[in-house]
Amino acid sequence: PFLFSHDSKLYIFYEVKTDFDVGEIWAQSMNADGNWYNHGCVLKESFHLSYPQVFTYNSSIYMVPESAASGNVLLYRSKLFPIKWERAKVLVDQPLLDPSILARPEGLFLFGTTRTDDLKLFFSPALDEEFIDIGKIISNCKSTSRNAGRPLDICNKLYRVAQDCERMYGEKIQVLEIQQLGLNDYSERVIMTDMFVNRSRWASEGYHHVSMVRLGDHVFVAVDGFTWDSWVNKASLIGLKLIGLLKKYVGA
Repeated sequence: PFLFSHDSKLYIFYEVKTDFDVGEIWAQSMNADGNWYNHGCVLKESFHLSYPQVFTYNSSIYMVPESAASGNVLLYRSKLFPIKWERAKVLVDQPLLDPSILARPEGLFLFGTTRTDDLKLFFSPALDEEFIDIGKIISNCKSTSRNAGRPLDICNKLYRVAQDCERMYGEKIQVLEIQQLGLNDYSERVIMTDMFVNRSRWASEGYHHVSMVRLGDHVFVAVDGFTWDSWVNKASLIGLKLIGLLKKYVGA
């Protein structure tokens, strides 16, 4: 879940994956009265999409989802927010996982992870210019090499949230303080190895993403989580997959 505030409304963008299709991006919004509206699917491709980071740049609204299945990091521009998007350009010609953009006065930094668990850092002076690999591998450890959301700016300090996948995918989130960020220098230090030590039941088996946004006088935080389905849900899923296989066999 990625949060975004626009025109006094809170928006949440997230991945929906059916049992037979690739991931697609859906959205919901909350008005000032606290009522939610489901906008449904807002972006779908022939390849898998997830991790939809939405941001404003030069008065336009953009989205950078994870599009590693396409072989590239793709940038989308909003044509009719939040329901219509057009592909604007290729940001990085690499299949990076969980790409996260951070805007700074000197330009834009993009964090992304390769298939071999290298967390790399790219830079561009502007969104319409080329992103250059600055040649820095931030981490190659499965406990910190994948982003768990965009970097957080809290009290004028930057923090990178990282998925800890050392033992299993999506087990927990580590928090790292970014001490130096530039074209020639980058350093960070772990300040928290488990962001939520005491978890609710819905996240009892793991969580791997956190998003934060300010709207008016309030700060909203969204966190994902997972727990095991009951045997009824498992049996239903097996039944659906069997039906899907039967349809393919009959169709052939």
